[in-house]
Amino acid sequence: MNNALLEIGTEHLPARFLLPTLEQLKNNAAAILREHRLKYVSLRTFGTYRKLVLEITDLASVAEDIQKEVKGPPAKLLKDESGNYTPQAAGFAAKNGLKPSQLVTVETDKGPFIFAKVKIKGEKTQKLLPAVFTEIIKSLNFPKNMVWEESGFHFARPIRSLLALYGDKVVKFELAGVKSGRNTYPLISFGRKPIRINTPQDYTETLKNQPQPILADIEERRHALIKTVEACAAALGYKADLDESLITETLSFTEHPVALSGDMDIRFLTLPRELITTVLKTQLRMFPVVNEDGELQPHFIAVRDGVSDNQNEVRTGFKNVMTARFTDAVFFYENDLKTGLDAMRNKLAGVNFIDGMGNMLEKSERVEKLACKIADKLNLKQEEKAAIKEAAHYAYADLTGGVVYEFSELQGYMGGVYAEKTGKNKHSAKAMGEFYYPLTASSALPFTIEGSVVSLAGKMDSLAANFAMGQIPSGSEDPYALRRQAMGAVRIIAENNFDISIKEIVAMADELLPRANEHAAELEDFLWQRLANILEAQGSTQDEIAALRNTDKSPTSLLAAAEALKQYRNSESLASVGQSAKRVGNILKKGQLAQTGEIDASIFECEEEKNLFKALTEIEAQIAPKLGLDTTEGYCAILKALAAFELPLNSFFDKVMVNAEDEKIRHNRINMLGRINGILTGTVADISKLQKRG
Repeated sequence: MNNALLEIGTEHLPARFLLPTLEQLKNNAAAILREHRLKYVSLRTFGTYRKLVLEITDLASVAEDIQKEVKGPPAKLLKDESGNYTPQAAGFAAKNGLKPSQLVTVETDKGPFIFAKVKIKGEKTQKLLPAVFTEIIKSLNFPKNMVWEESGFHFARPIRSLLALYGDKVVKFELAGVKSGRNTYPLISFGRKPIRINTPQDYTETLKNQPQPILADIEERRHALIKTVEACAAALGYKADLDESLITETLSFTEHPVALSGDMDIRFLTLPRELITTVLKTQLRMFPVVNEDGELQPHFIAVRDGVSDNQNEVRTGFKNVMTARFTDAVFFYENDLKTGLDAMRNKLAGVNFIDGMGNMLEKSERVEKLACKIADKLNLKQEEKAAIKEAAHYAYADLTGGVVYEFSELQGYMGGVYAEKTGKNKHSAKAMGEFYYPLTASSALPFTIEGSVVSLAGKMDSLAANFAMGQIPSGSEDPYALRRQAMGAVRIIAENNFDISIKEIVAMADELLPRANEHAAELEDFLWQRLANILEAQGSTQDEIAALRNTDKSPTSLLAAAEALKQYRNSESLASVGQSAKRVGNILKKGQLAQTGEIDASIFECEEEKNLFKALTEIEAQIAPKLGLDTTEGYCAILKALAAFELPLNSFFDKVMVNAEDEKIRHNRINMLGRINGILTGTVADISKLQKRG
């Protein structure tokens, strides 16, 4: 066994391509090696923006042998009347390298046929690897591709070198006009002098020991990056803001990260904090510098690839670019403050929202009305309602500002800053800053009640409007991020204990649309599926989720009910009542037995009816104080009480004919079952949906 190595040397790959491509390279290589029956101990991928590397440890020298059954002529052609092998059988045997006597007959669905059991010997790995490596490279897919040479091969960036080794031998092949060899190349700023790699085991150390080291191993490069950035910050007497996403991105555009610090004009620190860090991290890929209290300092830390003799000139270059970007940011920020939120909001009339759903100013007006309706439903305080109304009124205003035009990720945040700077209510300013939270399906929600209500209103209007226009996510397609907005809406309701059901919030949003939402039921299902995902993540089973589906409770109540179901699932009495609930539901589904009216105890004909009615009234009295509490403890108490239905329900079905000939008696029994059904399916969950365990 030997190790194998494949390096695809490319022109500069976009930073966002590197990690997904390495993951894809690993998965595809494993599948292709398996297909070629090549055993190995382990494989890993690593590399840089110019080197995609696959390392295979202890790759077998020969592919595995396989046994294969080859179907031949019908069995009747195996031998002739004299018992001799027929020409057809002899030819089939020879074709597969066998003697006729080694052939077998096998019964198939089309009758007996001759089969040859053939052993296919595995080929030598050295012979297979040219095709295997070629296939691996061709299997890689990218968001965007380039074509740069006559064969028309597609790849993210032009391939400039191929290093392919098995042990100390070169694996020879050619792709896209490039021949494989044992050479790789130094940092891009240090020319194209080849670096010879003798064996796969030598690869990372050989690169690391160059005059300008290349750290091909990503974790080693991460350690070096953090160390050099921290050292730079320490030399200034401060700390670096080691943003994880910026670290990952920096790893993807360097082979040997070297940090250097610089100063910024103190006036730039008067900009809002998030604007400063966004310019540094997102636009300039620089690390902010902070003191022990996390306060920004007038310095930056940039990272270049490798060390050069003119580091001061490099620092000056970084500073000039930074100064230009911050000068622009100051201009946009000051101009937005002069313009003011009211003027920026009025400009929303010229910004389209969705065809058929008006412009952004009209959307803003709907969101304001919806936020006020939600606040009324929640019986919030007058000062909270006032802040919510003001925050919703200006929630989208910053979209027309210069800063958000340049830095779209600051939408909402900048509106909050402008509100604070222009003397708006501090609670409404805070709510505006939180308007777009959560930014991802699992990230932080708005921290304030005002922000939660306004954010919920904005998300629900977007969802209702898109669904009304038929723009409903399907499969993996979700261009307007409606799944994320739906998850955010459900989480806001659930985690804030808002007493609003999914049906209610959809109806409230639909009522304000300029046209009817014919897809309202689909929107309810869409939101419910997000809640079902939360329930499943918290341990609910599919039948428990189905049992909760048709109860018109708020997400908070449903989560509490789900926890109660999990605690009582192993109760044998509840399981028995669940089976009886199925029977009750089936009886009530019959149209001719629709229940109406009150229960008349005076016309009961047998003890089983009386006992069931007695259990019904006792259970209703027992659970009445728990209804509306919407807590896990309350729901547990109700489920415990429902177990008392077990014996009277079973006796009732054993002894009583529900479909009695006397219409009055029949309806009376149906009415009683109807009331019981409401308890069994509506107080906690529809327990008839629970599957019997064991």
